Amino acid sequence: MRKQSVNLWAVLVCVVLGQIIPALWYTIFSESWMALNGFTLEQMKGSTSPVPYLASIVSSSFMAYTLAWVFTKIPVRSLLSGMLTGLLFGVVFVFLEIIVKDMFSMRPLLLSFIDGGVCVLVYAITGSILGAWRKYD
Repeated sequence: MRKQSVNLWAVLVCVVLGQIIPALWYTIFSESWMALNGFTLEQMKGSTSPVPYLASIVSSSFMAYTLAWVFTKIPVRSLLSGMLTGLLFGVVFVFLEIIVKDMFSMRPLLLSFIDGGVCVLVYAITGSILGAWRKYD
């Protein structure tokens, strides 16, 4: 039996999509997100630091690689099982945590759905790619 290993090309694609999907998501929900956070357009234009973008790339890299590694242990062997596993991980490990954190911070539930929804979407798409694009030694 062949042993499944981490496909670094698939991980790289997932990291790139992990930057593109949130950019599109927050473009769609930008007005609501800014209002719920109490930000103005002037404040947002003033924040041009590259640090959050670099942190996002590092975070996406760790998430995609770790998910790919977990998929070799489970093992996940299809697009559908990858999507469902990614969806499960996104909901349980990220989305629900965002909701709880936001509740304690007394932030609006809609903000939790905006911030958590993109994470669930990225996890599901990452899971789909990693489940479909496997590598064997």
